[in-house]
Amino acid sequence: MMADSNQEGYQTLGWIVNKSEQGLFLVIVDESMQQEIVEIYKQGAVEVYDYRRRPGNYAFRDLQQWVAEFPETKVFLVANFQLALQDEESLKRLNFSRDMLEALEKNIIFLVTPYGDDLLATKAYDFYSFVKLRITFCGYPQENQETLPAMPDLEEEPGGETGNPRQKMAEADALLAEARDARENAQYARSEKLLLQARQLKEKLLGAGHVEVIGIEDELAEVYLSQGRYREAEELYKKVLQITARVLGEEHPRTAVSYYNLAHVYKGQGRYREAEQLYKKSLQIYENVNGAEHPDTATMYDSLAGVYESQGKYLEAKGLYEKSLRIKEGALGEEHLSTAAGYNNLALIYEKLGKYQRAEVLYKKSLRIKEKLLGEEHPDTAVAYHNLAGIYEKQGRYREAEKLLKKSLQIREKLLGEEHPDTAASYNNLAEVYRSQGKYREAEKLLEKSLQIMKKLLGEEHPNVAMYQNNLAGLYEQGERYREAEYLYQESLRIAEKILGKGHPDVALIYHNLAGIYESQGKYEYALVYNLKAYKVFLSTLGEGHPYTKTALDNMEFTYNKWESDGEFRSWLEEQMEESGQEPEG
Repeated sequence: MMADSNQEGYQTLGWIVNKSEQGLFLVIVDESMQQEIVEIYKQGAVEVYDYRRRPGNYAFRDLQQWVAEFPETKVFLVANFQLALQDEESLKRLNFSRDMLEALEKNIIFLVTPYGDDLLATKAYDFYSFVKLRITFCGYPQENQETLPAMPDLEEEPGGETGNPRQKMAEADALLAEARDARENAQYARSEKLLLQARQLKEKLLGAGHVEVIGIEDELAEVYLSQGRYREAEELYKKVLQITARVLGEEHPRTAVSYYNLAHVYKGQGRYREAEQLYKKSLQIYENVNGAEHPDTATMYDSLAGVYESQGKYLEAKGLYEKSLRIKEGALGEEHLSTAAGYNNLALIYEKLGKYQRAEVLYKKSLRIKEKLLGEEHPDTAVAYHNLAGIYEKQGRYREAEKLLKKSLQIREKLLGEEHPDTAASYNNLAEVYRSQGKYREAEKLLEKSLQIMKKLLGEEHPNVAMYQNNLAGLYEQGERYREAEYLYQESLRIAEKILGKGHPDVALIYHNLAGIYESQGKYEYALVYNLKAYKVFLSTLGEGHPYTKTALDNMEFTYNKWESDGEFRSWLEEQMEESGQEPEG
């Protein structure tokens, strides 16, 4: 007979079995009640894996093979899971298989005793943080059975009502499950609200420094990061890192995740050296614990490659992206979101290197997978539309680019709002397409809007702000507003040189553009100085075959012939390159 106090738990289980989408769920219940739950649900369309009947330590392959035996079944119960967690190695394996468990795309309900729940919360937090819902059953009193100590009484709440601690914990877990669903569906404002409510409840029950409260703050930081709220995300991630490093140690896998998260914030803020340092720290831990060929380690390769890319170290980035993609294709298959991200990343590098056809093929491959697995109206799918549009724009296919950029912008405005870095990027890129088509008024309006958003979110001195100012300056130049254009070019150059260094390809783009405005005004000596600077950087970072290098060389020759019509351009160039120790193209 079902105890009244557990009616809510059974109702929640019924919802998971009958209505919930895929996910990992945790039921905290004593062993006798685990048997009761198994007897109830094994009669339906649910398969049961019982570690009491199949003794042994946890191994993902065992569960994977078992799930594969029932391809039509959607819900699986794993009973007496606490028996599979008898040593540190089992807990480590569980931590590092969380993505693979989720990739099974099933509802997997783990039944575990309170003691097992404590083990998971303290020693398998990577797995624990992926649990969509945590349900607690009240046990029946039995002789010689270990029971949880009574929860502390809650203070009286507004309105004079006192909540039952177990009910409050269940309420907080339900809020967390809703918050995670909202985040997955890019409903960030709703996710934030639910996470704040859950944190408030758990702080009252467990205290501000409890591992579950810290876990909520980690998730809240992720939501802030998704909204482009870097300062708030940084504050929370630093707090989480400080606690995990102190409690678990600096070489613990969970601490590695904290290094990674904080590095991601630094990268978004344009603090590339700090980000690189933390990514390397995180990668070292993952390689030591997990090995170099693990999908999670591949994600770390991606992140380090991303910060190399941002610093203009394209060949170093390319090597890491290729290594990561090989691991993902082998471990996860081609039709996986992580693999789709790998195709996108490698495409970005090919685009930077001027290999547009290769980039287009990979962008399309990534987009197809994202549309299939996420649907069209998702932020990650919007990224795929945005990136493919960028390749079309570089190839002069402006109508195709405009169509995709408008589609991406519509999704971002709806899901992220106007004041988000990704939405600002859409305004900027759409403006560039308008500019290429001669639609200058529409372009100026969007460029000014994107620049205003970026300054507000990222501050005045950020690499993206520098490049958006560069783009607006280009529009002013086309309208022969030379003073305004020169001022913006010089201001964007000051920021870019300070943050990226003089040898970065993005800085070279600004050199090249400044040369253009001086050439338009007949200031040929100034133009040649900046043309030469741009050419040297492009040649050393992108190679002589890159379109940017070739364009810089052609423009420099054109300007030289205007400046010194009787001169010998090649001889002059060789002389200039010898002074810098470089060889000119051709």
